Amino acid sequence: MIMTKENKTDKLAIIGSGYMARIIAERAKELKIESHCFSNDDNSVAVNVADFFHNVSILDLDNLLLECEKIGINGVVATTELTIFPAAYVAKSMNLPGNNIEVAKYITDKTVVREKVKNIANLFQPAFWKCDGSIVPQVNYFPVIVKPIAAGGKRGLSVVNSVSEMKQAIREAQAVSKVKGALVEEYLAGGQEYSVESLSYEGRHYILQITQKDSSGPPHCVELGHHQPADLSEEMKNMVKEVVKNALIATGITNGPCHTEIKIINGRVYLIEINGRPGGDHIAFPLTELSTGYPYITGIIQAALGKLDETKLLNLEHNYCGVYFVTTQTAYLKKIFDNCDKEPWFYKKKFVSEELHPITHNDGFNTNYFMYFSKFGKPKI
Repeated sequence: MIMTKENKTDKLAIIGSGYMARIIAERAKELKIESHCFSNDDNSVAVNVADFFHNVSILDLDNLLLECEKIGINGVVATTELTIFPAAYVAKSMNLPGNNIEVAKYITDKTVVREKVKNIANLFQPAFWKCDGSIVPQVNYFPVIVKPIAAGGKRGLSVVNSVSEMKQAIREAQAVSKVKGALVEEYLAGGQEYSVESLSYEGRHYILQITQKDSSGPPHCVELGHHQPADLSEEMKNMVKEVVKNALIATGITNGPCHTEIKIINGRVYLIEINGRPGGDHIAFPLTELSTGYPYITGIIQAALGKLDETKLLNLEHNYCGVYFVTTQTAYLKKIFDNCDKEPWFYKKKFVSEELHPITHNDGFNTNYFMYFSKFGKPKI
């Protein structure tokens, strides 16, 4: 691949080659940072965007590390759940900024994380049971929610109402989990779902934004829209920021982005999960950058290189933005989608197909969607 090397002193390893990898590679190019994408999928979307693509399995840690050492990598970023541990392994092996290897190993295991944060004040959790192999937990009430121990985008997630449904859901969750097993949790009915976008550096934690989510509800609870900032009182925002910072400390996160999912029911903050990577489906980019005025992807890269300017995290803007996914579940949005480019709040749209389709897991890049942006309040849509 042809590239220009002028002014490119830093070399960034991007672990994975999906949509977030592409976003990070594009930003690295803008910053004149040499980007190296590692994946064994040479047909993925980041392959032709990164300066260099290396066909290396991210699970082959010894070979991955060897390649990074040969190149002289200065920083490493994770892009998905599956890449969190390989990124930490390379970073720590090369004495580069990153999370502790043990932390990276368990941060994708929802059951371990729940144990780590169980004593945090004002952070609540649903009852939960871990399932290994064919063992089915003794559950005395329904509905419950079944999910993989480690998987992203709501894949393998189901809300079930009987033992027979639970058994089937456990099999489906285990089939897509990156870590052996499934998790059965008390289903938290009601309330509102949110995510918290953060950036950590040398053990200091910065909460950039709280995202409000539109959920399809049971059985798959897929996300149909994201809105920033969340419609919360200042008191509740401060509580969310405090408990999430404490959760990051309790889990041992010290460097890089996190996407923490929560649900608020009757003033109580419940932890759904902590993800040691940027929020997907347009949350990290462009939404968090639009709503805060802070170049979040740039910050992620700088943190990986050990060059984060923390002063720029102290005075964030207060803009309004969001994305609506147009599916059969949100068919009422179709007319707005067709004409939204004429609206003053219009930011971007993507047309995938005239026919609407249902989604059973989060799929923000292969679905019709439109985005809004305003400096003067959330538009009425």
